[in-house]
Amino acid sequence: MDIVVRPLTAADLPAAARINRAAFSKFFGLPDPAKFRVAADVVGPRRRLWPEAGLALDLDGALAGAALMMRWGSVAILGPVTVAPEHWSKGLARALMPKLVALIDAGSFAFAGLFTHPQSPKHIRLYESYGFRMQRITAVMAKSVGAAPLAAREFSRAEATERPHLLEAVRELTDGVFPGLDVTAEIADIARHGLGQTLLLESGDTIEGAAVCHFGAGSEASEGQVLVKFAAARGAEVFARLLVACEAYAAARGAKQVVAGTNTGRAEAYEIMQRAGYRTTMNGIAMTRPATDGYNRPGVFAIDDWR
Repeated sequence: MDIVVRPLTAADLPAAARINRAAFSKFFGLPDPAKFRVAADVVGPRRRLWPEAGLALDLDGALAGAALMMRWGSVAILGPVTVAPEHWSKGLARALMPKLVALIDAGSFAFAGLFTHPQSPKHIRLYESYGFRMQRITAVMAKSVGAAPLAAREFSRAEATERPHLLEAVRELTDGVFPGLDVTAEIADIARHGLGQTLLLESGDTIEGAAVCHFGAGSEASEGQVLVKFAAARGAEVFARLLVACEAYAAARGAKQVVAGTNTGRAEAYEIMQRAGYRTTMNGIAMTRPATDGYNRPGVFAIDDWR
């Protein structure tokens, strides 16, 4: 086999998206890859935000795998790492991992995290061999949308001159969740490309809660869904209001469902979501390198999607 690992280019993106969809469809037993996360794009936005972490794997001259990562300030999120199903069990993922780990080690990250599947020892062994360790279960949850008034500010509607202040206020919020945690690049990218909305709950000059929501073509949300990529709140009451704001935004856009996940280490946040009507559709396992709870701990009111 002739294996070449190289940068993932813009020309690779359609094929990389097909591989991603085919691989996960095969893993979940879906006969039609088009039915997996219909219309969602997890490849394009991630490569755009951290192009150096986009890797392509060529096997005998043809694209056979791809890998991406997300950079959230002091936290690196690995994935997805996908190989075309016809090339499984050839060790190709292990050809991608060293360069990903080298990028993590070269950065000033407090830890790296990933989401994988607890029912797959093969995946867990792969990531453990590169220093990742299993933590708690992350529940990917969903709720059908009901009518609710939108009681949150929308970032993309703010004046351009005000946006830097709002982003700095969000950084202050997320730094309280975990030192250096920063999702403002995602917020700016969503606003720039019209991929959804960031909802803000304010008190004076302070952001009390923020929810980074994907919606529509080109986003990471499936058709008919709003995906809460990340959210954080200062306390339980604000977190509950932020969930209402996400549902109201979804209703205003005509979405039928809100998808949002939280790690069960954030016990209070998980319970609030359950009480709000969210139900688990899939469980994953959080893995971190080095082994740490990170911000998956009691007292943290946050939603994130590491898939």
